[in-house]
Amino acid sequence: RMNIAEVFELSATDYFLLALLAIMVYRWFKRRNEPEIEAPKPAVVPPLPKQDMTLADLRKYDGEADEHILFGLNGTIYDVSRGRSFYGPGGPYGTLAGRDATRALGTMDAKAVRDEWDDCEDLKPDERESADEWESSFKYKYPTVGKLVKDDSEKTVYPEGEMSKVQDWVLPGKAKAN
Repeated sequence: RMNIAEVFELSATDYFLLALLAIMVYRWFKRRNEPEIEAPKPAVVPPLPKQDMTLADLRKYDGEADEHILFGLNGTIYDVSRGRSFYGPGGPYGTLAGRDATRALGTMDAKAVRDEWDDCEDLKPDERESADEWESSFKYKYPTVGKLVKDDSEKTVYPEGEMSKVQDWVLPGKAKAN
């Protein structure tokens, strides 16, 4: 036979669990009344006009003097401004900003960038393959601005108003529809 007094007897564990439950309920009600905190939105960098650049032109886009962060890879210039925390000043790959990153990404050495024209002819096959893998990742992730050229005479003149954009996805073996 159960005694009603025994039902209401509480042990130290019971008091602890009740106090924990009370705290959790209090916090739940308190949070319901607090305004939601929104995460800061990253600044949107407007696209650059499509253009070819020399190394000297590219150096201007290192994320310091201009908000755009560009680098070259296998002769294509990518706008990696969205990845400012990686490619911007002080970022782990900040040395690539405003430079040709082909050798650095191929050799997996972020400090292997050069300030003079580098045709990367001496890269080993596995280093060339690594640079190509990086390029296949970047071409669908970041907008292309144009081509990295050796001198001004090689620059293509693009129609005025044509902006850099992320390349259209093309499945292997399929032609891109125009």
